[in-house]
Amino acid sequence: MKAKIIAITALASVSLRLNAQKLNYTPDLVLGHRSYTYMHNVNYYFNDRLKLNNLTLFDTEYTKDKENIFFIRNTLAYNLTKRFSVNAALGMKNPGAFFSAFVQYRIAKPTYSLSYSIGTTYQKGFSLEQSVSFEYTPYLKENLQGYFSVLAIGNIDDNGYPRGLQFIRLGVKQDKIMYGMASNFDQFNNAKKTLENVGAFVKYNF
Repeated sequence: MKAKIIAITALASVSLRLNAQKLNYTPDLVLGHRSYTYMHNVNYYFNDRLKLNNLTLFDTEYTKDKENIFFIRNTLAYNLTKRFSVNAALGMKNPGAFFSAFVQYRIAKPTYSLSYSIGTTYQKGFSLEQSVSFEYTPYLKENLQGYFSVLAIGNIDDNGYPRGLQFIRLGVKQDKIMYGMASNFDQFNNAKKTLENVGAFVKYNF
């Protein structure tokens, strides 16, 4: 039942009519050996400085719901400068609701982007959360680019390392579509529990 509610929430969050100047939607689907993963980013730009982002992740095994992973976060970001922003977020992830506040540094160039964020997350206690995202799209020929991306997120608290993940994508990009090989790695409770998922991905920039 919880899986159905999360899936409906994920679809509902992108049901708004897209406005090319204010709203963009980027879904990412992975078909792996253990599970399938749906992830998206939806960005709504109020103006040059203020943005609302919805990040939704839903990972479920093919035959059972025991290892389902979900993450839904709504973030309000304000750009202090071209590269620095302050952010406040509310969301839900295993095992419940959370609140985050963080600062982010981002560089965006035609063939690569890099962002780093650091802040605090409250979910049954405070933790220090850091994340790094890197994307590289070198030109291979006129209408074809390579595609490499890494997303890594980690939380540290008084008890150690409660949650971490690393997503890696390697493939090609043609116009707005990207596809290739994917690896997802998740760690829980000081890595006492780990999950891996390796397979193929397709991603599209609307």
